[in-house]
Amino acid sequence: MKIGVGKIGKSVLFDSSRWGAVGGDNEAPILFEHLIRNNPEHEFVLVCPSDYDRLPLNRQQEINEHGNLTNAWEKFSQWKKDGNWSRNHPASDRQEFMEDVLIKNPDYKVEVGVFMMGMSATSNIHGHSKLMTDHTVLAKPLDMQRRYAGPPVYYLNHYTDIKWIMLLNDPRLYPGKMRDLWNPPQKIFSQYNEPIVHKNYASYDDPTRQEHNIQCSYDALETTFLIGKKRGEMLEEVPNSLDNFFEDKPKSGEKDIQFMIVCNEGKPSRYPDLKKYILDHVQDVDIYGQWKPETIGEDKRFKGPKKFNDLMQMLPRVKYTFCIPIKKGWVTAKVWEMAHYGIIPFLHPTYDEQDNLKVPDFIRVKDSEDLFNKIKFLEEKPKAYQELRDLLDNLLKDEYYDGSYLNNKIMGELKAYAQ
Repeated sequence: MKIGVGKIGKSVLFDSSRWGAVGGDNEAPILFEHLIRNNPEHEFVLVCPSDYDRLPLNRQQEINEHGNLTNAWEKFSQWKKDGNWSRNHPASDRQEFMEDVLIKNPDYKVEVGVFMMGMSATSNIHGHSKLMTDHTVLAKPLDMQRRYAGPPVYYLNHYTDIKWIMLLNDPRLYPGKMRDLWNPPQKIFSQYNEPIVHKNYASYDDPTRQEHNIQCSYDALETTFLIGKKRGEMLEEVPNSLDNFFEDKPKSGEKDIQFMIVCNEGKPSRYPDLKKYILDHVQDVDIYGQWKPETIGEDKRFKGPKKFNDLMQMLPRVKYTFCIPIKKGWVTAKVWEMAHYGIIPFLHPTYDEQDNLKVPDFIRVKDSEDLFNKIKFLEEKPKAYQELRDLLDNLLKDEYYDGSYLNNKIMGELKAYAQ
């Protein structure tokens, strides 16, 4: 099979040092690299922008060890440097490259595709999409959508025979009000079971509305975080870390941070839930994530966002945390992240309402009193604490760590489309 991969609405960043604390930068590169390296009999084409060409040669060879990856954007920088870009707006270069170079090269036409969903808008394609209020007038997509959503959406509209899977790790991103994609996914792999209705225009010039019913299913997509990691890995000393200058620095495996929360504000804001369950009841807690200054005021417990890799160095030191879903009922990667690093992740009452995770009931809490009573119980009962840790460890299946679970799900679906 010839398989198209990429992220709609954001660049795929294979360089982990560029992963931020917001936006799920890690999922797409981890999963796509795994698919490429573990399916050498199939050809993969990066049809969305990425940082692949900017990687050191040894890192490129590591990802493309079987020579089965083609980067459709490899000539973009040279094309732009040569002055082939003619449009006036500085955000239209990628759209023009898609139309004038990528689409015209038959080597970049794929049979099936798997794309992760990022940020999109009502109208995304520069020079083609029209206003909702007046379908005779060209829309003016925001810079992010012009650059990273418009080109792959145009690609899928151009090749309407391509059947593809959407990987949706944030329910706020789709379907939204996206109207200029008329080749929607056949199926959505996600973190919740629900039917989704995709609505779109019939074409760039025809404002007739069309509807597509798509099944969105829980497929443990959030276990992407575990791919390539080692079971039981704990804190490793960081070269040049300030901890190394102190005799009482934390030892490997030591849980010297009692309670910590990693949580972005989100939209709608998670602040009311955080206040109700945590802020009103405990002062000794650090909260890492992106929050609006007007929301948190002068509260020193909010420490701001941390780089992904820096955060991963802190987590093994944490004993307990609390998880709030990004949308009522949904699962996130937090449970797997925390369980992997030996953290007890207590869950908000609306977290994983469909019980897809099959976690111990003990970590589901009713209110703040229930939460802190359970922490007190575990602190007084070391045996119960260890038993709970063991139960959580048992959720971390080998097929999640080696990636075979998601690989088999995705490749099995794509093979069915190609038949």
